[in-house]
Amino acid sequence: MKSIYILLTKSTTICSKIVYMATRSEFTHAAISLDQSFTELYTFGRKYKRLLLPAGFAKESVYKGVLGDSDDMRCAVYELKISDRAHKRLVRLLKSFEMNKERYRYSIMGLPMCQFNRVYEREDYFFCSQFVYYALSESGAIVKNHEPSLVRPMDLSRLPEAKEIFKGRISSLRVRDLSLGNLIT
Repeated sequence: MKSIYILLTKSTTICSKIVYMATRSEFTHAAISLDQSFTELYTFGRKYKRLLLPAGFAKESVYKGVLGDSDDMRCAVYELKISDRAHKRLVRLLKSFEMNKERYRYSIMGLPMCQFNRVYEREDYFFCSQFVYYALSESGAIVKNHEPSLVRPMDLSRLPEAKEIFKGRISSLRVRDLSLGNLIT
């Protein structure tokens, strides 16, 4: 068994504020990490720190970019214990997305459609939580019970496989107990 992590955040970006106005959810963005370092988070969002568009498949880090610049950003981390086989599939899937990142686009229309509970899927188009759910279900890490285009960030916190291991400010997430390699919670 291996552990993977879902990071949920709520920033002060325009996109986050729009999602919050529509959902009133505690968290508005989702990313997936293969380890607790959170130096490589996989998601769909802005490709450049200062520009809302273009957006698509992106790698983030809690140490740089939008996440690194915001010590007060609220976040939560959920751990999922998955089989070695599912982990290998997830790694392959994420590498495939990364190698073909120019092919993928942000699903701008997917956001309002999700809000209105309308399935809206276009090949190679995702928004953040749709991508995380898709990656988890395609790899076999979770059982697919929903259409990925209807999954909101907060829905990921309610996955039966997900265990909350941290909730607080992102600056606290960056602090590590170096002797154990674990998050300080």
